[in-house]
Amino acid sequence: MGYQNRLPPEGINVVERGWQRDFWVAVAGFIAGAALLIWLLIQLAGWAARWTPFHWEQRWAEPFIEQRAHPAQPYLQDLADRLAEAGGLDEPLNVTVHYRPDTTLNAYATLGGHVFILQGLLDTVESEQGLAFVLAHEIAHIQERHPVRAMARELSFQVVFGLLFGRSDAGYLVGMGGQLAMLEYSRDQEYAADAWALEALYNLYGHTDGAYELFHALDSHHAVPQWLTTHPETHRRIARLESLAQSRGWHTRGPLIPLPEWPQGE
Repeated sequence: MGYQNRLPPEGINVVERGWQRDFWVAVAGFIAGAALLIWLLIQLAGWAARWTPFHWEQRWAEPFIEQRAHPAQPYLQDLADRLAEAGGLDEPLNVTVHYRPDTTLNAYATLGGHVFILQGLLDTVESEQGLAFVLAHEIAHIQERHPVRAMARELSFQVVFGLLFGRSDAGYLVGMGGQLAMLEYSRDQEYAADAWALEALYNLYGHTDGAYELFHALDSHHAVPQWLTTHPETHRRIARLESLAQSRGWHTRGPLIPLPEWPQGE
């Protein structure tokens, strides 16, 4: 039988479903791959930043820290030092407390071991233990190196999606999605800081009474859905802490120390 040069069958290169499906599969694959790359880099950056020398962190923060004198400063610093010792803050980490007259109900930890206590917090908590738990919570962030890890994750996130998407609308949308994805990581940090703070509070006072004063105040103002916040819902935080205290056999009732009175303002 000799060779015959036959024509191919009709329609051999025609895909019945069209090109649209393959296009969207490719787009979805690209987005999934980019999201995985961003997530892996964020995790790696956050893990590696934990080992950043603390004196580097202090040097980075120094130009942005404004020192202000206030009568509450010595008391707040002494309380922070006692909580750091009670909680077992690692060396060479240390805490420097700053008072701010801002009436916002807040406290926060930043690079270099700096903790800021706002007047709104002092106006809200009812006892030294209530203040101590919040202060210990911020010290816990320093213990776990959360500020420098957050900075490393944010920088790596911005670099990666900037390289992938530039300033396009797609980049903006992916950026929003990445920010929301990182919120869960922040909530995990909050749970860990709560546990560290409760143990420090118990070690210092011999009980955990007063720990939930701020939570009860926040609960009446908390209207943002949990998935859009960096902090867990207050009732979940309280439930976790109550479970921790029960499992450790800690006393949950004890004498509360009233806060000193300071003149508001500077």
